[in-house]
Amino acid sequence: MTSRYRPNEPTSPVPLDVLSLLMRSEEARVAEIVRQLSGGQRAALAVYCFARAHMRSLGLQIARHCEGRTLVAVGGPMGQTMADQVESGEAFDVGPYQHGTRKVTLARFAA
Repeated sequence: MTSRYRPNEPTSPVPLDVLSLLMRSEEARVAEIVRQLSGGQRAALAVYCFARAHMRSLGLQIARHCEGRTLVAVGGPMGQTMADQVESGEAFDVGPYQHGTRKVTLARFAA
């Protein structure tokens, strides 16, 4: 039986004060902090951040300082996706442009 007070999410691979600092820091400071971690810790932190929508860009910043094979070993398919995105330089949130789609407005249907 599991405790009802046990969190349902995995815990951060770094202390929460370090994670908080990373979230508030510029990219150069993130690189400086991340370089102090081991390769496995870096990859685990990158995967941890990438798995959360509000920290996805931070996850990719951290992934830039990881080896691709370490990301894949730690994150599986998600790690492979991160490694591919880092290698291509493609933004994580850019989707294909859809031609011909019109925005729906309420005013058009209110008559």
